[in-house]
Amino acid sequence: MKDYQKAEVKMLQEVVNFFDNNPELEKADAILKTHVDLLRGKLKELKENEIKQNFDNTGYTENKKVVKNNLADISVNITSSICSYATDSGKNELYNEFKTPISKVQVMSDSDIITYSDTILVESEKYKKELEPYHVTAEDLVNLTKLNEEYSKILLVPAEERKEKAVATANMKVLIPEALQILTHSLDKDMIHYKDTQPDLYHTYENMREIDDSQTTALSIMGTVTDADSSEPLQHVKCKVKFKPGHAWKEMDCVSTAKGNYQFKGITDGLCTITFTHEQYDAVTKETTVYSDKATKLDIEMKKTI
Repeated sequence: MKDYQKAEVKMLQEVVNFFDNNPELEKADAILKTHVDLLRGKLKELKENEIKQNFDNTGYTENKKVVKNNLADISVNITSSICSYATDSGKNELYNEFKTPISKVQVMSDSDIITYSDTILVESEKYKKELEPYHVTAEDLVNLTKLNEEYSKILLVPAEERKEKAVATANMKVLIPEALQILTHSLDKDMIHYKDTQPDLYHTYENMREIDDSQTTALSIMGTVTDADSSEPLQHVKCKVKFKPGHAWKEMDCVSTAKGNYQFKGITDGLCTITFTHEQYDAVTKETTVYSDKATKLDIEMKKTI
């Protein structure tokens, strides 16, 4: 999960925690409860996909190494017997096919060692009776078959893991916007009547709804707008950034939140100009530089219009 997604999921969890801590809200409003339950369901799905994204394959490499060494050991033991039989019977081609030392078998590629052990099984079956005096037993061949199959299954793990991670990543891209939509289209509207009847409760909810992704590179510019005299955060400040992604200038708009925060995403590298306006304050215009590898922080103080 990317940093900005973590910030969004953290906010979603805090909202659910808010309703968990205020159960009377759901008891008093069946529609609100339905929306909260929908959000809980989305969070559950998100966590399930996050586990798949962060699948821990610790020990995979070591386990693969152990099985490969065991496969190499039994392969060389059997081929030693085959080489002895080939020498005694004058079968030079058979001898040359299996004279490979264990050091070389251990460093074979994954596909080569599987092919090598398969060839041993084929030749051992072909010369089954002839190899009996050379102590190639049925048990040896069964063990070789099992190790071959075990190693083949181990090789499938990374491919399956990558597939699961890819599916989980795709799911996250769908689930997070769906969960955010439940907030903006449903819960925010359910909660709006508390703005007048229980302003403190509503204020807590409103602050919780704000996504703090200021530490992520998903942002281009972020900051806080405050009153120059009181240092209190200013809400509903109109922020307009002007930048030049190509030959033509482009503009983006946003509005500061209850905490005075504003954010712009997806602005190209280089200089840009931001204008901050509020009907009760003097307009402020600032020039800053955007970098692709980090967010640019620009805090603003506004003076009340005299």
